[in-house]
Amino acid sequence: MRVHFIALFALTAAMTGALAQTPTPTVIEPSADVTGVTVTHAGSFTGQSTSKPAEAGQQSPTRTVGTVTDWHFVSDSTEVDGKTGTQFGIEFRIDGTPADAAVTVHLALTFPPDGIRNPNTGERMHSATIAFPNMKIGALCLVGYGFGNAWEIVPGEWKMQIMYHDHTLAERTFTVSKPE
Repeated sequence: MRVHFIALFALTAAMTGALAQTPTPTVIEPSADVTGVTVTHAGSFTGQSTSKPAEAGQQSPTRTVGTVTDWHFVSDSTEVDGKTGTQFGIEFRIDGTPADAAVTVHLALTFPPDGIRNPNTGERMHSATIAFPNMKIGALCLVGYGFGNAWEIVPGEWKMQIMYHDHTLAERTFTVSKPE
């Protein structure tokens, strides 16, 4: 099954094992101060993806969460092709101090009004929020969604918000086209 929610970190973070699926709670340095994010890209991308079952606190229509490495944006448009294999999201750097401090950000995802119905479970989701611990201040990060199954492709507006302590740091709305 392809990756569905995607969190990426700078290669240095990936090499030190600071992955989105780390079950250990993030220890936030008392002096960590997140002042915002700088969005560098928003659109469709390609990359090497891996996925695993979602853990507690990680919501996903497919019950999987993944990571992507070596990503490359192929479009900075918020218009997204409704095709299996399409991945889209927001690339950003976390602004704040001290550099490299680990923080937890959340991706809040709102699906089109009909939601996504998983035919294997019968479950319908209208939104999801997922925590990504151990993201580093100053590191290049990515959150997004990838269509691994045809049933996930719901045409309409998909809203992605990057959250930190209940504050919206960035938001983009993507328009997914009807499958061809």
